[in-house]
Parts: sequence; structure tokens; C-alpha cells
Amino acid sequence: MPDSRPPSEVRWAIVGTGAVSRHIAADLAAVPKTQLAAVLSRSLTKARTFADEFGFAEAFDDLGDLVADPQVDAIYIATPHALHAPMALRAIAAGKHVLVEKPLGVNAAEARRIAEAARRHGVFAMEAMWMKFNPSFRAFVDQARGGRIGDIRTVRGYFGLPLGTVDSPLWSAERSSSTLLDQGIYPVTLALELLGTPNGITADGHVRADGVDLTEYVTLRYDGGQVAHLAASMVQFIEPTASVSGTAGWMTIPAPFMQATQFATHAMEDGLTAKLFSPEVSRFDREGHGYVPMLRAVTEAIRRGDTEHEWHPLRATVDAFDVLDGIRAALTPFPAPHN
Repeated sequence: MPDSRPPSEVRWAIVGTGAVSRHIAADLAAVPKTQLAAVLSRSLTKARTFADEFGFAEAFDDLGDLVADPQVDAIYIATPHALHAPMALRAIAAGKHVLVEKPLGVNAAEARRIAEAARRHGVFAMEAMWMKFNPSFRAFVDQARGGRIGDIRTVRGYFGLPLGTVDSPLWSAERSSSTLLDQGIYPVTLALELLGTPNGITADGHVRADGVDLTEYVTLRYDGGQVAHLAASMVQFIEPTASVSGTAGWMTIPAPFMQATQFATHAMEDGLTAKLFSPEVSRFDREGHGYVPMLRAVTEAIRRGDTEHEWHPLRATVDAFDVLDGIRAALTPFPAPHN
């Protein structure tokens, strides 16, 4: 039976050896009270090469062997979308803490199953929504919520970058590839942070014949008349910036907004005019590749014996998936683009 006591140091494993895993491995090395315990890849050769490069103690090519390893406390899962929930559930059942690369699953049902399993087994579980732990993003949200620009009326969040090609794994129906889950999840999370759950959704977009969504344009509507305008794409550029507007000014985050280190505040002066051309700019330092604040916060939470983090609890992930599923249901497809 796994030791239920909080560890003095958290022994981390990483599943997957792609680009995100490389950033996570490098940033984990900068977090106090961590050990680099193990790496898992479908190829044992790749796992061993990755382990040697970043200083992990063990390498595996079988998930069952990894989750059975008593030298592993927590697992970062960075695999294709379709594998997130199955792998997380196996790790949780083995008593391991999990941090799952976004999206947590492919729909709200999977997110709920992970949340229920984590509660049942008493382990920490979280979607790796690193944006929420970015000091700049947290200050942006705190100022907006705190009334710096009056009552919030409009939120805008865009994230469109051409990614891969038609035969790329990023476009794979079998792997549950999705612009909404890859890019759109950031604007949706921003809207929920600032406005909460909407009462209406309209959406248009490009969807391939096999169901892989390529572009979405979304409007979320709220009871008080507030709106969120969101867009995401993996086939075209849509300026990856964000803003929030209120009754006393507005705030903007430059590209790419989910990892920006600054934002600008255009607040009313003397109750008459906004700072049109000379906004107040708030700047912050980036740690590592930007994952350090999240990894540090999760490591500290696990060491305390917490099973969730207040900045991104499982309830918030489930709520976001309810909206993501609602966007899918509401989406009116445009003719698919020629590729």
C-alpha cells in the first residue's frame, strides 16, 4: 500500500519525451525539494537518452512498471490528448499524484472521472494550466477583479498559430487532436477567470470531415450583459493577445498572452479620460521556460499533503470542459479549408 504521508521531497516522473516534456524537465530542475526520478517513452532508447540528458534516475517503456515504482511520487503526463485520461487514471489508482498537460481529458466526462478518482484515492491531481500560475497573468486577473477598470463588461482572447501539416500528429482524429483543446482552452479559461460560467454560447468554425476542429470563433454571453469574444486556430494566425474592458478603462496582454511577462492598464484619470497613449505597464520576470511557478506551486502543495491547488482546482477544470463541450455542441461549421 502506498505511503500516505506527504513527502519531504517530491520524486517526479515524466511521461512523454516531446518538446513540452523537455521544457518541464529543465524547469523541474530549478524547483526546490524535487528529485528527477523517472522518464517513460514508448521507446526505451528515447527514455534512456532523455533521462541521461536531464538527469533522471530511471527510464521506462511500460506505464505499469512506472506506476509500480515506489521511487516515484508524482507523474507529469505529456502525451497525445486521447491518452491523458487513461494514463492519469492508472497513475491515480496506483496512488501517484498527477499533473496532466492540458487538456486534462478530451471532454467533461473524462475530467469528472479524473476528479472523482483523485478524491477517492486521496492524491493530488491537476491540469497543467501553467497560465494561471504566471505571475503576470495572476496580477492581471487580480487587478481586473479588484475593480481597477471598473465593472468588467467585455473579455477578448485569441490564439491562432498555424501548426503542423495535414499528416501531422497534431491533426490526428485518433489522438483526439483539437484546436479547441490545444489553443482554445486558454481563451476559455481566461473568460471563466474573469466572468465565470456563461449562460449562452454561439460558435462558428472550420471542422474536418473526420471531426478534427481547425478554427473556432466563439461568443460567450452572460446574464448581466457581459460578453467574451474568443477565437482559436491551428491553420491561420489570429493575434494571440487578450484584453478585458470595463466601465473605467481596459487592460491588454501582449502576444502570446498565456505566457506574457507584462500587461498594460488603461485606467481612468480624474474620472474623465483614460490613459490612451501612456498606459501603466506592469512587468514580471520569467522563470525558466515559464513552467517553474506552476511546478513549484504543485510541488509545495504535494509536500503539504494537499490534493488540489486553489489557483486551479479540479472544479475549475470541469467547469471549463463544460464550456468547451458547449462550444462543440453550438459550433456551426464553415466549409473546410483546402490544405
